[in-house]
Amino acid sequence: MKNTVIAISLMLLMFVPLAGGQSSTPKPAPELKKWNIWVGDWSTTGTAKDTPTGPEYKVNWHTRCHWILDGFALQWDSTWKGNGVESRFLEIGFFDPIKKIHTISGFTNDGTTWTGTVTFDGKTDQVETFTIILPNGEVSTCRNTWHFTTDGMAVSGTEQCEQNGVSWIGFQGKGTKSKTAK
Repeated sequence: MKNTVIAISLMLLMFVPLAGGQSSTPKPAPELKKWNIWVGDWSTTGTAKDTPTGPEYKVNWHTRCHWILDGFALQWDSTWKGNGVESRFLEIGFFDPIKKIHTISGFTNDGTTWTGTVTFDGKTDQVETFTIILPNGEVSTCRNTWHFTTDGMAVSGTEQCEQNGVSWIGFQGKGTKSKTAK
């Protein structure tokens, strides 16, 4: 029994210097502040086309964007209404400190996923380049170009996609921010 108490005491004492020597709470990379322009509630309208040969249709897109995980990631919760369907999707944006790039990952309620990178040009322009994987395994690559007003309360964007060597405009629209979230 005496040996057990000594062994446990020694183990506990090993962790005391580690606990006291830990650095302060990590802070999000300053590069993440570039995402702030998205934070808030957005209403976007426009036109979309899901495939090169599919019909063009009107879209109503509502998004709530907010910081998560103590500011280390940004989350978009969206509802996309168009072509007789209402889709929901979740997108996460974050900064990879090793590769020094902004990245996105997205997921929809129909099984579609996407991953990509984001570049910022000044305070008002953003370009997303990503790969979409549909539930049936089809793959498309797309490039979204977003332009924000200088006050950050409105945005216009165009999505250009390519699948099997055929290109098309996947989305064009304009949106307004109704409120800024935290």
